[in-house]
Formats: sequence, C-alpha cells, structure tokens
Amino acid sequence: MSVPPSSARGGRQGRHRSLFTRVGRVFDAVRGRMMAIILLAAMPIALIGAVQAWHSYHNTLEAPGYRTDMAVARIDLELRHESEHLASLLQAVARMRLDSSGLARMLQLVESLTGRHYSQIALADDRGNIAAAVGPDHDATPLTIDEMPRFQGDVKLVAIPDALTGVPDHFRITVAATIGDDAGRPARSGYLTAIMPLSWRSAMLQTSDPRLDLMQQSGPIEIWVMDSHARATAPLCADCNWQEHPPARIMQWARFEVTHGVEHDHITLPEGSYSIGRVQGSVYVLTMTRRNASEQHAVVMFAISLVTSGVLLLVGLLGASKSADVLVITPLRQLTASVNQWQLGGVYDVRSNWAMPLEVRQLAHAFSKATRRLARHERRLERAQVRQELLLKEMHHRVKNNLQIVASLLNLQAGRIRQPGAREEFAQARDCVRALATLHRYLYADGELYSLNMQSFVRELCGQIMHAIGESDEGRITLDIRVDDLLMVPDQAVPLALIVTEAVSNTIKYAFPDQLHGTLEVGLRALDGGRACLWIADNGVGMAAGRNLSGAEDGRSGIGMQLIRGFARQLGGTLQMFEENGTRYVLVFPLKQPDQDELAD
Repeated sequence: MSVPPSSARGGRQGRHRSLFTRVGRVFDAVRGRMMAIILLAAMPIALIGAVQAWHSYHNTLEAPGYRTDMAVARIDLELRHESEHLASLLQAVARMRLDSSGLARMLQLVESLTGRHYSQIALADDRGNIAAAVGPDHDATPLTIDEMPRFQGDVKLVAIPDALTGVPDHFRITVAATIGDDAGRPARSGYLTAIMPLSWRSAMLQTSDPRLDLMQQSGPIEIWVMDSHARATAPLCADCNWQEHPPARIMQWARFEVTHGVEHDHITLPEGSYSIGRVQGSVYVLTMTRRNASEQHAVVMFAISLVTSGVLLLVGLLGASKSADVLVITPLRQLTASVNQWQLGGVYDVRSNWAMPLEVRQLAHAFSKATRRLARHERRLERAQVRQELLLKEMHHRVKNNLQIVASLLNLQAGRIRQPGAREEFAQARDCVRALATLHRYLYADGELYSLNMQSFVRELCGQIMHAIGESDEGRITLDIRVDDLLMVPDQAVPLALIVTEAVSNTIKYAFPDQLHGTLEVGLRALDGGRACLWIADNGVGMAAGRNLSGAEDGRSGIGMQLIRGFARQLGGTLQMFEENGTRYVLVFPLKQPDQDELAD
C-alpha cells in the first residue's frame, strides 16, 4: 500500500518540527545557553588550533613526497653535471687536432684520469665507424645517425637501453672532432664518443660525493630507472640492496603518468611516497621514500594532541557546566522555587551567599523588598475588605430592619382600611417589602454579599408568602419547589424575587377558589448557553376563572401582570403564560455569573 506524497511530506515536517522542538528545549534552559556561549567563545581558538595542527600534520604527511621530488631533481642534476663534465673532457681532446694515434693515447690518459668509470671511450671516423677504443666495453658497433652531432661544438647525448629489459642503463655522449695529420694540420673530421653508465655503485663514489646520501645501504630512499613505456624497472644503485621493482599498483600509476606525457608528479600512500620525473636524456626515474622516525613521531604526537585536546575540551565543558550549575543555575532555581512558594501562599525566603552572582543577589533582594511591600498591602487590603464586609452586612441588616418596619406599618395600615380593594393593595405592597427584606437577610446572614443561593431563598420566600396569605397551615395547597442549587447575583435576585412574589400571590388567591385543593409548582434551573428558566405552574381553575369566581377587580390583575412583565424586561428575558389545566408562567432569561474573585474572597 503506497503512502500519499502529502502524508510523507507531513511526516517529514513533523519530524523536523519535533527535532527543532527538542533543540529549542535544550537551548531554552540557562545551562544550554551557557554551554552554547562557551562553545562559541572557544570555537575560534579551537578552529585556529585545528587549522594549524592540520597544516602541520599535512606537511608531515607530504614531507616524504617533497623528499622524493627533491631526489628526482638531484638525480637530474647529477646526471647533467656528469654528462657535461664528460662532454667538456671530450671537447678539450677534440680541440688538440692530434692524429689518430695521438688521439688514442689521449683517450687512454682520459680513462686513467677518470678512474676507469666509463664503459668505453672511442674515436670514430666521419662515418661513425669505431677507429680506436679504450675501456672494458670492446663493442665496435658504428654510431647511428641519431648519435652523431650535427655541427662542430654540438654535444649529442643518447640513452642506451638494456638489450633484455629495455631499461636505459648507459648514456652515449658524442662530440665532433678534427683528426690532424703528422704535422698537426686538419686532415679529416671524426667523432669522440664515450659510454657513461647510468647506474651508480656506492663503492665507486668518493666520500664527499653527494650521491652517497641517495644511495645509503637500506636507506629511506629507493630509486628506479624505467623504460619508455614504464613496464620494466631497474635500481639506480646496483649495490644498495634496493628492491628490484616497485609495487604493482605503483607501476600502474607510473604507466598512466608516462602514457599521458606527465613530466613530473608524486603520490603519497600509507607505506610511503612515490615521485616520477623525466631527467637527463629523456629517461624516467621513479623514487620512493618512507617516513623517518621524526615524521612518525610527529604523526603520533598529532594523534595524541588531537585526543588530548578533545579530552581537555570535554573536561572544560563539563567543568564549566558544573560551575554554571553551582554558581548560576542553582541560585536561580532557589529563587524560582521561593517565588513559586510565595505565589502559592507561602513565605518568600532566599538567603544570599557568595555562590550567587551579583545580579542574582540583586534580583533576590529586589524580590524580597517587593514581596514584603506586597505583604503589607495585602494585609491592609484584607483589613479594608473585612471593614467593607462588616459595613455591607450592617447596611443589609439595617435595610432588612427598615423593610420589616415598613411591612409592619403597611400591615397595620391595611388593618384599619375597610375597603377590600385598598386593603388588598396594602397587603400586596407588604408582601413585596417582605420579599426584599428576606433577600437582604440572606445577604448579610449567610455572608454571601455578592451571590445568593436561590434554592433555599425561593423555598423560604414561597413559604413566607403562603404564611402571609394564611394558607401554610391548612394544607389545602401543596407547594412543590423544584429549584436547582444555583447562585445568582443580587441584581438579578431582586426582580426575580418580586416576580415570584407577585405570581405566587396571584396563584394562591385566584387559582383555587371555594376551598379547592391543588398543587403550586415553583421551579428554577440553569440552561445551556448561560441562560436560566423560571416557571410557576398550578393545576387550578385558571387565572381568568379564578378572578371571576372571587370577584376580583380587573385593574389589580392588570397591574400585577404589568409588574411581572416589567421585571421580566429588567432581567432581559422572555415571559410566556399558558392557561391549560391551570396557569403556567415560563420566564427564560440570561444568567449572570458571579465574579470568581468575589466568590474566592
């Protein structure tokens, strides 16, 4: 089952976000930030040291390569010097204009002066045929066209390969000469030629010869001469115990370089460095050198210094982390714990010590001063709040007493009035005043100055209305209170209490005439959406029929409904009245929630 590309992208993005979140959490703490600062501060120095160490290490690794390059250059210099020296001797003899016998004797003298180092020194005629020769090599092969100089003073140098391997092992150096007659006059032209061995023997070199440095017995440098196709090699030193051939992969590399016409190049491998170069006479030589003891020691010391630097850096970071934990993070944690304890109502207590930084000590001191100041303000506010609550309770108590006095005066005045309608108006006003007095008594007696428990309040209010009308003891009307345990602010409790007083009074007076029995239901509950519902229902004869049977005036009934509707508008609710199997008032209004801070207080 294939995964949609969008899901795959979403998964990668989620992983990236989680990675960034984890990294952010690491650097969100003081420890992580201090570690980052230390790393950033140490990074330039570490980078400079690493660059210098790598440069030194690289130079150490390349030092064998430099030596092999220098060996190729020295070989070329020595071959050039020796060939030029031999050519100078031959040219000096050629300028003497001796006859054939005199030139032959002079060549013997040259051979003896050079320590019989050369394989052959010979005189050839103008056609290249050997006329006289001295030396261990008695080969009388005529000179070829390539081996003959083109003009007087020209020096011709040609490499002579070995007949079996094809590797150059000798150089032939040829100069033009003039052969004189017995009187010393120029008689005919000819050539002086010498065959110089390409390989060296340490036994034939003098003590001061610089080539001895290159041909130490089992020394760090080995040199090979290669054929023109880099397929065969021969050691340059015949008695230095060098290997006969370099490794096969080095020969492959050498063939690649020769095939592409590279004049000089080198390669460095773990076992040593190799250089290839073209020297005198277009001959390719291959040199090899290994690291000496000092270079091996330098490589080992580089590895040791690298490990040591890493360990020291790690130890430094751990030490800095521990120091930061002791000197910075722990004081900050103590300060944070004290602040959290103070927020939960505890005592703020942070004692400064030498381990705290100056800034943390100053911050702790500032917090101490601020918390002491806030504690004083809180105590003053608590005392003020206590005084305010006492004043409010006293005010509600006096208002309740005054309202009870007003209700008593209204009751006395109603007893002196003989007209039933007027007496009923006084009784209705008395009930409203008593309802307000009951509300104020709840406010100061229960200590709930900012909210009112409607369950107990409505129950007591309805019982008080029935008792005032004279129905509480007879049991003719059953009171069914269905009020939830609901808190309401006084601003809404006052009009709601007046609505309940007016509606319950009308129901008791008109819904059950002629001593009828019935049930009066009063309910209040909270609805979804921050609303509440108040209903007052009875199973009596209905408001209209009750008024007709009791002979009540329509004016009073109309005023009661106007009061109920007015208080409903004050609550911002919707009032509905249903007259089916009795009368039912339904009021839905928005419920204001008491302030949580005031409830907490």
